[in-house]
Amino acid sequence: MGLTEEQLTLLQEYAAALITPAEIAILLDISPSDRKSFSVRCRIHEGTQEYEAFHRGRLTAKLELRKNIIKLAKAGSPAAEPLAERFLQEQNLDK
Repeated sequence: MGLTEEQLTLLQEYAAALITPAEIAILLDISPSDRKSFSVRCRIHEGTQEYEAFHRGRLTAKLELRKNIIKLAKAGSPAAEPLAERFLQEQNLDK
């Protein structure tokens, strides 16, 4: 099952809104019989168009959220500072 360029763009947009692959399948009007395999391709089938679009959208949202949290931490937000510290620890673990 191949997606059109328009569907891939929407997939990325919906993933950036942190919508699950199962919900995205419904929004993209993917037939019920294909939804489970679509969700699997989005989550774990590296190299597929669905995987790339889904994770590009998800990571775009993650980046935007982290930028905002770091900005708040730099401004002295007591709630944001531990999150920013956790991001640093996660980054160091990914060496």
